[in-house]
Amino acid sequence: MKVAIATDDYKSVTGHVGRCNGFLIVTVENGEIKETEERENNFTNHGRGNHGHGHHHHGEDHRSGHQRLAEGLEDCSHLICHGVGWRLVEDLTVAGVKPILTNEEDALQAAIKLENGTLEILEDAECREH
Repeated sequence: MKVAIATDDYKSVTGHVGRCNGFLIVTVENGEIKETEERENNFTNHGRGNHGHGHHHHGEDHRSGHQRLAEGLEDCSHLICHGVGWRLVEDLTVAGVKPILTNEEDALQAAIKLENGTLEILEDAECREH
């Protein structure tokens, strides 16, 4: 199982997916971490340092930050985070990435628990944003 985890420090799970510093990509098999990768959040406008101030640059990528993010994580089956907006949930779902909301703090433990079915998943937190 290959999962993405929204993070600011590549150790702990964070809240707002669009504003996180990056994603810890974790491959888990039979409860063991097989591989990790750190992916900087260059997908969303917030992550790129563009905070919606109306700046437009010639040649700028015209796909939305959500589309870029979904495409950037499409090799993962799940995205673990503390909060995500419904529009991003829709874009991730289209890309085949299932958002998982949890209160788990430790990124690697979250990946292991998701793989073995013991991660506490928040069913009602889909539209929560920090």
